[in-house]
Amino acid sequence: MTPRLTTLLLSDHAQVRERLLFVSSGGISRVVQAAYPSHPRIHLALVVHLPAGTLGVAHRVLIKLKYPEQALQIAQIELVINVDEPAGAHPGEGINVPQVIDLSPVVFAHPGQVDVQVSIDDEPAGDLTFWMLQVTTRP
Repeated sequence: MTPRLTTLLLSDHAQVRERLLFVSSGGISRVVQAAYPSHPRIHLALVVHLPAGTLGVAHRVLIKLKYPEQALQIAQIELVINVDEPAGAHPGEGINVPQVIDLSPVVFAHPGQVDVQVSIDDEPAGDLTFWMLQVTTRP
């Protein structure tokens, strides 16, 4: 039994409250900015499912943002998830662990395709692609 990524999406805003994921305007695939370098106000939301046999153990979640055209890494974010079995859990019951990452500190140097790659305990877990675009003006 291994942890698995069940949700990965880009949103205008996301937060975790009482172990629940709240997402506003989720599923973004295009981020338009007026100028570059840019610090867009977006959030990466993810949910990791920990099966019962993996509770109480630290799990490393590594997130890499890359411009695939140049094989250039934009940012690397590491999380450690360690959740004990909840009180009153049924035998064999796992738990969903939502996480939110504010991407506004990340510097996007230029427009282009951005790949997000997630691994859990050094095993590939999921990915998503979005596009950083620049506002175009018409004459």
